Amino acid sequence: MRHLDNDTLAAFIAVYECGSFTIAAEQLGKTQAAVSIMLSRLEKHVGQRLLERSRQGISLSASGEKLIGYARRMLALEQEALTALGCFAAKSRIRIGMPDDYLDTIGARLIERFSEPNPHLQVEIVSDFSCKLEKLLGDGHLELAIVTRQPGEANGEFLRQEPQLWCTAPGCSPERQGTLPLVLFPEGCRARPQVVTALDHAGLRWRIVCTSSHLSGVQTAVRIGRALTVLPASVIPADWRILGPNEHLPTLRPLDLALLVPEDAHVGTRRLAQCLRDWVTRPCADQAVPMLTAP
Repeated sequence: MRHLDNDTLAAFIAVYECGSFTIAAEQLGKTQAAVSIMLSRLEKHVGQRLLERSRQGISLSASGEKLIGYARRMLALEQEALTALGCFAAKSRIRIGMPDDYLDTIGARLIERFSEPNPHLQVEIVSDFSCKLEKLLGDGHLELAIVTRQPGEANGEFLRQEPQLWCTAPGCSPERQGTLPLVLFPEGCRARPQVVTALDHAGLRWRIVCTSSHLSGVQTAVRIGRALTVLPASVIPADWRILGPNEHLPTLRPLDLALLVPEDAHVGTRRLAQCLRDWVTRPCADQAVPMLTAP
């Protein structure tokens, strides 16, 4: 008797919706080779080609068109059955860690998007530096985490790149001072070493006038101290000045934003992770990167 495996069907849906084996593998937390094998076995199992591959991308074959609707309904039915059996109730709280920078731009929006269709699940956000969040996840104190990583690092599932931009509050011109007044996050912030090294390589004099472990503290210190800071592009206030080469400030490498999900993640955690992927990897108008402005 032939049976359809739901994990394989999920891979089939992911490849079609993403239009890429690589992106689908990242979303599923698997290697590209593993996803390819799953799809090959599924096609062999049903005895028909399901996906057509061409220079234009990936599309459904006639058989794939027939199966895709059933596959989606089967996965939805699985979720319904797990909910009815109380599987979600056994893990009603999902703790997600993320750096303080993203509490508003990602954290608040994530809760808003996730809570209404999942009222039985409580999302708790833990804010800390990425290195500490990785340890909390490894020790079982978090269900999943969003972290920043340096280019070239492979930990976690890549979500998107975050440009790191020099910025200051309206009406402030700290770049005109002989010694740049800086407000930074404390030691442990993965962006901080790059900022300091870039200034030194550019031969610029600088001094740290304030440090804060919270974004709001950094922003307040910049305004009060008429200082300069570096922030991810997506969290810079709309009315702030963005500085760069015109002010003789060095260009900074972007940081990768990555998602960490344990292999044995609970079904509710996997659902939250997918909600996060769907939103973070599809930029909308309010996620646009600020443009450089004239001083």
